[in-house]
Amino acid sequence: MLKKVLMMGAMATTISMAAACGNSSSESGKDKTDTLVITDWGGAITEAREDSIFEPFEKEFGVKIQVESPTDYGKYKTMVESGNVTWDVANVGSMWAAQAIKQDMFEPIDYDIVSKEGLFPNIANEYYVGAEMFSTAIAYNTEAFPDGNHPKTWEEFWDIEKFPGVRALSKRPYDTIEAALLADGVKPENLYPLDIDRAFKSLDKLKSRTEIVWWEAGAQPVELLSSGTVVATSAWSGRITAAKKDGAPVDIEYNQALLNSEAWSIPKGSKNKELAMKFINFATRAEPQSAFSESIDYSPINEKAIELLPNNVKERLGQAPEIADKQVRVNEEYWAEHFEKINQRFQEWLLK
Repeated sequence: MLKKVLMMGAMATTISMAAACGNSSSESGKDKTDTLVITDWGGAITEAREDSIFEPFEKEFGVKIQVESPTDYGKYKTMVESGNVTWDVANVGSMWAAQAIKQDMFEPIDYDIVSKEGLFPNIANEYYVGAEMFSTAIAYNTEAFPDGNHPKTWEEFWDIEKFPGVRALSKRPYDTIEAALLADGVKPENLYPLDIDRAFKSLDKLKSRTEIVWWEAGAQPVELLSSGTVVATSAWSGRITAAKKDGAPVDIEYNQALLNSEAWSIPKGSKNKELAMKFINFATRAEPQSAFSESIDYSPINEKAIELLPNNVKERLGQAPEIADKQVRVNEEYWAEHFEKINQRFQEWLLK
């Protein structure tokens, strides 16, 4: 499908060039077809977006979308600094986006075009708008912990006596520090600013009681759980729900899951700013958001979209009311400011 979109974008460009060399009606723009270049991560998430967002937008606005993937932060920065910007919209991690604001990488969002109606609080920033949300949650092997007898909080995840077995955690401080503090009794509303000393003391406790396997890619937690290498791990929710659907002996606990987001941004110097704003407005509407979340396990950033989802999908995404209220929103602006310093200490701690 991605190949099809790329081919259609290329055809649109060719047709426009040919028309420019042809009759005067084409020169006046009558037959011109606009092309919007969108950079996304590729794979399943882009495929899901094609049917739910890209193609409906093309039909409604009479334009062609050309997709490039994956998002490359180095290329993003080079394009903006050189002034040779070929992307119009890019999906980026919200923490990176918060850092990139200081480097003057984005066009400001025009909220006369982009509506905030229905969007979760703090999801619409001056320079970027949320695209989807995902959770870093407690995942576990259902053979090791059957019948709902699994760790249901990070404190229980740390409790090796009650829930014995090897653990796995992300080999990055982002999310892992929050998990360590929640395990040590910090209330979600009191997480930020993060007490880094307390977090490392909490990690020391877990490290002294059991082996910790450190994962670096989203597919690893599923592999570690399915093979029995670990009995519990932090994991990206969509990876676990997909594996469970395929019959793997895994499941997820959304209580105290750490909620992250990705965002739509417009590179500074985009040649299609107005159309890019219209796309972001469309992509964050309730209906496209709902259709997207039905086809892939990422949560909507529009509250009204959640209302449109079937109950089984809400539960799978952790967005049923009784589940959603138990999740903890990660403060991406805090991490944008402090990531480098905390990460250096974290990587040094790993070597001890």
